[in-house]
Amino acid sequence: MTHDRNGSHLQIGQYNLLRVMRSNKSGLFLEGPRNEEVFLPKKEIPRDLDAKPGDLLELFVYTDGKGRFVGTTHKPYATVGQFVDLEVIEINDIGIFLNWGLPKDLMLPFSEEVGTLYKGDFAVVYLYLDRLNRITATMKYEGHLDQTPFPYQEGEPVNLVVADKTGMGFKVIIEHAHWGLIHKNEVFMDLHIGDEVEGFIKRIREDGKIDVSLQPTQSSARSDLENRILAMLEEKDGVLLVSDKSDPELIHETFGVSKSNFKKATGALYKEGKILIEPYQITLIGFEG
Repeated sequence: MTHDRNGSHLQIGQYNLLRVMRSNKSGLFLEGPRNEEVFLPKKEIPRDLDAKPGDLLELFVYTDGKGRFVGTTHKPYATVGQFVDLEVIEINDIGIFLNWGLPKDLMLPFSEEVGTLYKGDFAVVYLYLDRLNRITATMKYEGHLDQTPFPYQEGEPVNLVVADKTGMGFKVIIEHAHWGLIHKNEVFMDLHIGDEVEGFIKRIREDGKIDVSLQPTQSSARSDLENRILAMLEEKDGVLLVSDKSDPELIHETFGVSKSNFKKATGALYKEGKILIEPYQITLIGFEG
């Protein structure tokens, strides 16, 4: 959730902390950082909210058809500057309308459409402000990605939105800001366009492209997996019916990692003398229940 933290001006398409100024039968009127007036309709006011002048409320702010600032207590599926997978709920002569969690639907102009959408389809879109400060969706990502230097370190956990599937793997959007690629040999779980998942920076290449993994690749991450294996062995009286020869699906179901990373972790524990690896189970050495 993004907030207006610096108080410099009203953030359209974001959450803002606003001060209640007055009320009437239609709703509440609140003041922005530069004395902007934001209207919160009566139907948006929770029944248990007894707001008085001077109180602070956190609202998501957008503009209505006349350009006036309107607040809502509803939480949209995304804010301006983010990518999100949304359903098409109406198409008319004006444009394509998407369900984004607010009573007022989000418009995707025909000029911002890629391919052909139909009612009921889902599309990964980016939210931006048009020249009239209206929150708008686009499927044309390029002007909104890779516009800033990479702030990432290899091994760093990041949020991903799956944007496309190619012959090489899945193209993903990293932290709503940069393109990345999960190579197909790195995919050990079902992925679909629009999924939001956690990933890890695997490599920043010399050509500026970023390879991403769905699981940690650093030794510290493997140590965490080793600790989880030991903890589960303790819980299961020193024996787990999963081993190096188990099916990858069983390993992923049990620990949420690939067979390769599981083997690395069990191998490290074996070398440390902590476990015994058998064909279809691992045993905690020296376990005393």
